[in-house]
Amino acid sequence: MQLKGLRGFTLVELLMVIAIIGILAGIITASLGDARKSGRDAKRIADVKNIQLSLALYHNDNLRYPHSLSQLVPTYLASVPKDPDPNRTYIYVGLMPGGANCGVGSKYHLGARLELATNPLLNEDAGLTKNANGYAACFGGAFPSDFFGESSDCSTDAASSPDLCYDVTNTN
Repeated sequence: MQLKGLRGFTLVELLMVIAIIGILAGIITASLGDARKSGRDAKRIADVKNIQLSLALYHNDNLRYPHSLSQLVPTYLASVPKDPDPNRTYIYVGLMPGGANCGVGSKYHLGARLELATNPLLNEDAGLTKNANGYAACFGGAFPSDFFGESSDCSTDAASSPDLCYDVTNTN
């Protein structure tokens, strides 16, 4: 018995289908890349907020902020959170009134460098770009040159586009 009207696919038709599948796979892969970046950024923001809460608890008990985040362990944090990218770290600076002893640190600047500039929380963060309100960092007495909260790399003094530095502070 022979089936009439049925034929196989030509080589051109098969190549077209494979090309279409390849294009769709490329689009999906690119979309997943942004989703992964967004997920890492969400973790960074959650970590910063968790550290911020721990800093408030530390300040409530000690009437000052710590010199480093490691002082929050183990009472206020089980461990200091790590950035999802092993090449990046969260940035913390205990601030003090100009020239005063760091032991009475009453301010801080905390942040993380994000991967996507489209996060709406970047419009609501501190965006601290320089030594604000006469405060200096606890180490060396000068605001650190490697942490500015309104730049693409968190290390540029002037505001630049895009702002990728999510930072919080209580210097306001």
